[in-house]
Formats: sequence, C-alpha cells, structure tokens
Amino acid sequence: MTAATNPPRNVLVVGAQCEGGARLEGLEDAARALHAVLVDPKLGGCVDRGGDSLIIGTNLGRSQVHGAVEKAAQLAQRDGGPLILALLGHGEGAQGAPLYFVTSGKKNAPSLSNVNVPSLLGDTLNHPGLNGLVAIVDTCLSGGAVPATPVVTAGRQEGNVRFSLLFAATAQEEAFDMRLSTELARLIEEGLPDAGDFLKVDDDLMEQLRERIDGQQPGRSIFDGGPCVGDALWLARNRAAFLNGTLGSIASKALGDVVRRVDANLRLSTEDQLAAWLKGNEQTNSGGSWAAVQRLREVQAELEAGRKTLNVVSKAFGPDLTEDSVRLAGMLAGLPLHFLQHEPPRTLRDVVEYAAHHGGTAAGHHRALAHLVAAMVHVTGHGAQLPADVVLWAQDLELTPAVNSRLRELNHQSHGEHAPRLVLVLADDGGESVVRVDAWLLFGRAVLGSRRISCGIGDKGLKSAMDEAIAWAKPWANIAEQRLHRIDVAAPTLVLLDSPLEEHVVRKQKLAVNYTVTTRWSGLLTPPPGATVDDMLQVGEQLLASLDDSNCCGPKWLHVEQLRSVDHLQEHLSNHGFGQHVWALTSLPESDWDFVAQELLEHTPALVWPRQKDVSDEQVTQASVGKHWQALPQQIAHAYRKHLSGAGQSHDDDLGPLAAVRAAWHDEDWHAFCRRRARAVVRAPDEIASKERA
Repeated sequence: MTAATNPPRNVLVVGAQCEGGARLEGLEDAARALHAVLVDPKLGGCVDRGGDSLIIGTNLGRSQVHGAVEKAAQLAQRDGGPLILALLGHGEGAQGAPLYFVTSGKKNAPSLSNVNVPSLLGDTLNHPGLNGLVAIVDTCLSGGAVPATPVVTAGRQEGNVRFSLLFAATAQEEAFDMRLSTELARLIEEGLPDAGDFLKVDDDLMEQLRERIDGQQPGRSIFDGGPCVGDALWLARNRAAFLNGTLGSIASKALGDVVRRVDANLRLSTEDQLAAWLKGNEQTNSGGSWAAVQRLREVQAELEAGRKTLNVVSKAFGPDLTEDSVRLAGMLAGLPLHFLQHEPPRTLRDVVEYAAHHGGTAAGHHRALAHLVAAMVHVTGHGAQLPADVVLWAQDLELTPAVNSRLRELNHQSHGEHAPRLVLVLADDGGESVVRVDAWLLFGRAVLGSRRISCGIGDKGLKSAMDEAIAWAKPWANIAEQRLHRIDVAAPTLVLLDSPLEEHVVRKQKLAVNYTVTTRWSGLLTPPPGATVDDMLQVGEQLLASLDDSNCCGPKWLHVEQLRSVDHLQEHLSNHGFGQHVWALTSLPESDWDFVAQELLEHTPALVWPRQKDVSDEQVTQASVGKHWQALPQQIAHAYRKHLSGAGQSHDDDLGPLAAVRAAWHDEDWHAFCRRRARAVVRAPDEIASKERA
C-alpha cells in the first residue's frame, strides 16, 4: 500500500513554556516550525486540526496536556493511522528516574503537576487501534523518556505496537536552544539524500542530526512488534526524493546548505523560488552577508548548468547508458571514489548534480560537467565525434574547449589499452632517501585522481608506500572493470641507479611480476641544479622529434673510452645537441657512475644501461635492443618478467638479452604528463580539488 492510500495521520505538538528565568527562547518558533512541516501535505502529511494539533503556552498543566494527547490518540484510533507526538520544553528528572515534562510553567514544581513522559508514551502507544506512535521529545534529560520495556513489549496491546522515539539528549544531559526540533524541521524541509521516499527514525536520520547538533547527544528508541497494515512507520516524506521533479537530492541539499547561510529562517526549495528571491533582494542588503548571497548566485548558476546538462545527456546518451557505464563515466570525470561506490548505484541525475555542485566552479566555468559529458561521449562509443545536441550545449555554457580537450585525453590510449595507468613519482630530500610517493591515476592521458603518501626510512618504508599507492588505485580499476597492470615509476638519479624499482617486493612478489613497469627519470618534474622545467621539457621535445625521425633505428651506444671520466663524457656530449639521442651503455664506468648517469640524463631523459655491472655479450645485447627498438620499453619489462619466471631464452633468443638491461624511458605519454604537471599549481596531490584532479 502506498503512502497516498494510507489512513490519515494525526499530529500533536506541545510547546510548554516556563516563566521567569527558566523561559526557553525560541520554543514557540521551534514548535510552530515543527508543526508546519508535519502538517505539510507534501512532507509530514498529517491532518492540521488547528488548536487540537498545536498547543503552546505557559502553565499548560498536566491535565490539559493529558487531555490533548488522549484526544489525539482517539482521533488516530478513529482514522486507523499513526500519531506523531512532539513534546518541547523543560525536562526534569534525577539519574535513573523517569523524565518529567514541565507543564506547570515552573521549574522544580511538584511531580504531580508535570507529566511523567515514559508513562504517557507507554499509555499512548498501547491505545487500542493506534497504528503506530512516533514521539519527539526535545527537553533536557530526554533520554529518560523511554518507556519501561514491559510496557512496550507486554502492555495492554501485548506488544502489538509500533513505536519510534527521537530524543534530544541523554538521560543525564542538558539540551540547548531547541536544537533537535529546529534541525529536525530543517531536515524534513530539505530532505535527506539517499534515504528513500520516507524519512524514518533510523541511522540515516540520526547521522544527519548528530552532524548538525552540537553540545548534546540526540538518540532514538525503536520497537516494531506487530503486523500492521500500511507502510513502515515514517516521520515525513523525503523531499529529496520528489522535489518538484526538478531538483534531485544532491542539488536540493546544495541549495539548502547555502540558503541557511544567508538566513536561517529562509526557505527556498526550487530553482524558481531561488531566482525570485535573488531578484527581489537584488538592490538590498537584506538576506545575509555579501559573500553568502554571492555563493547563492553561484548555486543558481550551478542549478541552471546541471539542469541543462541533465537534459542533454539524457537525450544524447540515455538510451545507451547502464548503471555500470554511468559509474564509469563518473570515474572518468574525476568524481570521488566514496561517491561512486555507493549502493544502490548512483543515478544519472546524481552524477550530473554532483559534478555541478561539488566539482567546483572557477570564473563561471563548470569544468567537472565538461569532463563528465566528455566521459559519456567516450563510454558510449562516440569516439571523437560530439553529438549535435552536445555541441550546442557546450557552446551555450562556453565549455567547448574543455570538453574537446578532455575527450582527446580519454581517447588517447597507448598500445590500444583502455585501462587505468598508475604513475608513482618518488621524491627525495636532496640525498639518497625517498621521503614520499606521489601517486597519480590516469586513463589515457586524463588524470582521474592523485594521492600523496609519506615514506618511512629505508627500503621498507618505500615498499610500504608503493604498496599503499597500488592498493589505493585498485578500486578505481575495478570500477573500470579492467586489471591494473601498467605502472610508471619516476625516480631521481640516485634512487633510479641504486634501487631497481621493478624489483621491489610488493605483497610478497616483485613488482615486475604482476605489472608492466616503465621506469622514468623524474628530472622533468624536479630539474637538476642549473636547469629549469622549461629547459628539460625542451630536451624532451627534441628527443621525441629525434625518435620520430625515420632514420632512427636504435640508441647511440657509448664506449668505455668515452666513459673514463665525467670530463671525457662531457666533451663527447658537447658535440651533440640536447635531446638528439637515446644513449645506451653495455658496461658501467669504473667510477663516478652516478655523475655520469646524471650528465646523460640531463642531456637526454632516456637512457639504457646494464642491470648488472656489465653484460656477458655486448654485441648480442646491442642486437637485441636494436631488433626490439620499436617495442621498447614495454619489451624490456616483458623480457624481465620471463626471466623471473625461469623461461629464460628458451622461447625467444633475441628477447632474452633484454632482461639484462634497464631503461629510464621518455616517450609521448611521459612528456604529456610532465608538461601537464609543469602547468599545474604546485601543491600536494591530496590537496587538489576533484575539479582540478579531473
């Protein structure tokens, strides 16, 4: 049975004020606001019986309150529906004693002049024919309102009762400023994302109330002991689930959060209401600070952009989308993992609204929306061709360059692999120790997310940090339904030479066993002394041009006499332009290998050298590198993996020698990554907003 066909719901809100210094400021407003949302047909859905459903006053007296509750219970019995009962005011009671609701108008009055709340609630929920009781008690010590267990489970109705109690504070704790009633009314007005069609006294509601209420600990008590007709006992309809069919839960919450900053008593729940309020307050200063009102204008722009985006993606991609492809599109747009892993899966409206309101805006540019639409173009197989409606949408929001750029990044898949790629950048402290690992997750050339991980001391700390980075990336790969198998590891010179990164043991296996590891030199990210990022990027540009040269068929091999000293090497390199060659060695110099390698890497950020001190047959190694030149560096990783497995050279004599060399490789993917990082604002990866990550 749906809520629309359920029997009428009845409500009674009692606001009992006290005299003199015990007066509760804001009680009357809180009682009226709570009553208003409970009798709103679209929210609480209770029958508004005027003075029979809202009682506010000083010195109400025990008898008047009991009489009002009895009448409300009788009406609920007649209608066959539930009763919502709210008690707001002062509460008294010693530790372990029942809560007394101060209806006498005077604190510390005799108990007989006030209301024993557990007894009142117990009698009410056991009233024959009452189809459930929801009680809200907003007083000090209100945890003492819980009826005795035998009254609930074996009272007059023999436990055939449904009962939900929401109280403002523990039985030993004060409550302040009618916070429970005020925040509960706001929650009902705003709705609760992901809570379904109805708000109930459940975990979701309590979590939100505890986040909003400071200085006291609200709580609840629930009992469901009978097969009653109708829906589960609910407090109000969830506005977030139906808000005029125009705003989803995320947009509604974004609007509500900002509206409260402007004016705690302001109620705006639709885009039209927001526009009307902004127009009416355009020339005035009423309605909060300038910053708050300015943020409200930004929310208006976000709502408009989100609405336009939802319309166009529903039309252009809706027939092709599945729950999995919506989740994948959200991932490729850079939306956070905690949002995407939600169950049930996020809807199309959810991901659009999240991108609109949480992706961030800068100077009016909705970058996260652009990235989301580009992701949908990608996942629905449109290639580089934007549907006509999307073209018009992008022009309207001035997002054409952002959409095109992101789509190009997503479509740029090296080696035909549509799978995530993890980049690990090892940073030192100027010496031999790695102090942190910066992890970046890419899809194509698009950055999906990043994380900064501090390192402990020594190899153990580095391995632990790398393990943590890989564990961080795996849930993203699972969303893409792809195996994470490509890892780029960038390291400064000393770490690069002394610690073969592909040989690090991660989860009891060498990294190279489970992943195709491409080793990079981090000099383009952190240039050596005397060079700038732009200098090194220019070296990389020249190297890429040289590699594209049709006459290039392999690296330039250095001989022993050219490596006798750093001076000899510098003299040799002075005859060659920066970035003209990939340099290779078949044996390492007898001394100063670190200085020699640094000189070579500054000259060209790509280098091949022997894994050990030297190789057994230099000519065979050179021939193998030359033969597989076009497949480097992945072929080196493949050869090393075969070597580790014990396959050796039995399957491919030409491939085997590649296992004996290492490479710090520079290619278009790495250059694009470094170029993007050079343009980015320098900050820790975990400080970058989701919009910037995307």
